[in-house]
Order: sequence, then C-alpha cells, then structure tokens
Amino acid sequence: MVIVMNKSGFIKEIEKQTQRDSRDCIIIADCFDEHFFIGKKNKEKTVNDLMEKLEISYEEADEIYNIVSKIITTAIKDKLKHPFKGND
Repeated sequence: MVIVMNKSGFIKEIEKQTQRDSRDCIIIADCFDEHFFIGKKNKEKTVNDLMEKLEISYEEADEIYNIVSKIITTAIKDKLKHPFKGND
C-alpha cells in the first residue's frame, strides 16, 4: 500500500494509527515539522515537545513518536519504490 503523503494525508494517517482526535494529530504533525525526526537528540526534543503540548507522559509521547516515525519512513520508502504513484 502506498501512502499519499501530503499534510492532510499525513494527519489522517496519524489519527488512524494513534487513535487520537484531529486536534491532537495536528499538534503532533506540527511537532514533527519543528524537529527533524532522525537522530537521538532530535527524538528527545520531539518527545519533550509532545509531552508539553499534549500534556502526556513520556511513555505515551515515545509511543506516538515511534508510530509517526514509522509512518514517515514507510512513506519515504514507498516514494522511492514507486516515484510516480499517488501523484494524481
């Protein structure tokens, strides 16, 4: 399955996989926009940002980070495998 990765598609995929409401998913997407998702220091910044903005525990923020990172890496892999798919 190829995930179409524009901003609204990204937010809908976050909502689907994290079971959070759209307001939280917009905040999550914004946190990932602010911090590059690769790298240990960036992970900590993103997780801390999620904890602060969503008022959740470290464990919840880490789980969200892992889910969203997987969404992003899957979309990148799909785009590399199928560069013209989903560009309708």
